[in-house]
Amino acid sequence: MNLRRCGLIAPVFRLVTHHRGFPDPVHCIGMLREFAAQLGTHLLDVLFPQACMLCGEAVCGAGLCAGCYGRIEKIRGPVCIRCGAAFSSPYGGNHLCGDCITRRVHYDCVRSAGVYAGELRRAIQQFKFNRRSMLAEPLAELAAGSCEPIGPHRGYAALVPVPLHLHRLRHRGYNQSLLLALYLGRQWDLPVERDYLRRTIWSVSQTSLRRSQRRRAVRGAFTCSSSRYTGKRLLLIDDVFTSGATVDECARTLKRYGAAAVDVLTVARTLRDHSECQ
Repeated sequence: MNLRRCGLIAPVFRLVTHHRGFPDPVHCIGMLREFAAQLGTHLLDVLFPQACMLCGEAVCGAGLCAGCYGRIEKIRGPVCIRCGAAFSSPYGGNHLCGDCITRRVHYDCVRSAGVYAGELRRAIQQFKFNRRSMLAEPLAELAAGSCEPIGPHRGYAALVPVPLHLHRLRHRGYNQSLLLALYLGRQWDLPVERDYLRRTIWSVSQTSLRRSQRRRAVRGAFTCSSSRYTGKRLLLIDDVFTSGATVDECARTLKRYGAAAVDVLTVARTLRDHSECQ
């Protein structure tokens, strides 16, 4: 416990014992309440210390320790200016990759914070499948700090989490993309659309599917509740960028309902092959 915070007792004691006349009771009560709240918080930290959700080491707050966070492999430039794929050479500037030159996509810009491997893969799997919802904050912070040129300066009308089908939502208990979006919305002071984009068609897990199969599996799977974002720029939020099929179909749907531009921000991305790595 940080004993310096206990210094609130002294002003209260002096106020009560040395004040000429009766002290302001509202002032005394306010200071005592603040001290009690801080004391209670630190007592809880002593009795029930926070631990890293990956290695179990003690941490100051919920989430990951400095060691696990430091071992996350960040995606750094140069990258494709559209899909965010990392190029093998660290030299040169950002430019279009071969896929984006030859293949039409509906999103405008994708950025991901790190490679879906090692500690980051473990953290996202804990977040998605083991009900570790408290990982939303450190994962969202990681994404927010590694997403140039994506950010609040881009003039987004809203953040739109990639939705889950109702069956999967009931099974998992929460939409991990929504939790990430809610934290980013508070940090960037942007509204979050919980139900604007909906998934109406159920599909099996895409883990074992090839890219072409993934695109067919999500075709027509989404719809929007209205066209109120006509002419606006939106930011899609998801946890992992794999083939891009899901976010591309989401972007296609959002633009079909009037969105002028759709960017995508994910915490991690898988590497397609050995040529895409940093």
